[in-house]
Amino acid sequence: MRSLCVAVPAREAEGIRRALHKQGLLRTGISIVREGGTVFLPTASRVDTPYPVSEREFRESFAPIRSYRDVANVPAEVKPDLPTSFDIVGDIAIIRISEDLREHETAIAEAILRTNARVRVVAADGGVKGPLRIRDLRILAGPDRTETVHREYGLAYRVDVAKAYFSPRLASERNRVAQQVQPGEVVVDVFSGVGPHAILIARRRAPAVVHAFDANPDAFRYLEDNVRRNRADRVRPRLGDGIGLVAAVDRPNRIILDYPSDPDPAFRAALFRLLPGGTVHYYAILNAAEREERERDLADAAGSVGRSAEILAVREVHGWSPAQKLFAFDVGVT
Repeated sequence: MRSLCVAVPAREAEGIRRALHKQGLLRTGISIVREGGTVFLPTASRVDTPYPVSEREFRESFAPIRSYRDVANVPAEVKPDLPTSFDIVGDIAIIRISEDLREHETAIAEAILRTNARVRVVAADGGVKGPLRIRDLRILAGPDRTETVHREYGLAYRVDVAKAYFSPRLASERNRVAQQVQPGEVVVDVFSGVGPHAILIARRRAPAVVHAFDANPDAFRYLEDNVRRNRADRVRPRLGDGIGLVAAVDRPNRIILDYPSDPDPAFRAALFRLLPGGTVHYYAILNAAEREERERDLADAAGSVGRSAEILAVREVHGWSPAQKLFAFDVGVT
């Protein structure tokens, strides 16, 4: 196919190619040609350049789409600022869009739909808010719905992402915890949500029972449904304040505290109930400097009630903000 082009010395071609691309002037979908010491860069229009401009034949080329950013219909200078990742829950993509990019949010959402075959809905994430951890969502593209079915490790969870908190980024962490559960253990999931921790343990391990608590009525409704859906008969769902409900069940061998914004009240309650030699899986949002301090705080909290705590493992789960990360602490209590 014929196209306008710029003929530049080979030694300068890469720098000029980048400049043309940044200005949105480099033509894509056709191959750049090199002949001897000259490189012919195809352009979308006639450009003002000190190098010769001409028209010639080029071969069409196929450029594989690596990311929605490759096809997003936004100005070239905006593309470097587009979000590099987003969460997918079932067939719903949840993406954080900065205020600077709000005018381009529809183009971003449409590009995500085009490049992700399993995504049907794209929603903007305004953050997790309130004690029940509810996401503030706005639908950007696709049907106006927030309910979906998410599949993870061969299990299926129905969830409304605007009514109950669910993070697909915790999948490997949920599996890591489940792999530690020994036959016959009593497990308590204090902030169960729609049940991914509890149901995975019940179906993949051999606990005596998994008590699953949540104070959010919507999350609890999905929890009960997911227990039935996955035939997780060893899960015992309870609606209410998980911290208070810990005292209402048999003393557990293992307690999961997936409430990273304020886990310490639940940790103190767990110390009174956990069987000797038991484990608390404690999650907290911290910056790097706070990690060692939090380890000391957990040991001090145990000592204050006549118990001792040993940090068995610490894992950085994923980033939370530019300065903070989500950390998982496995705490052994005697």
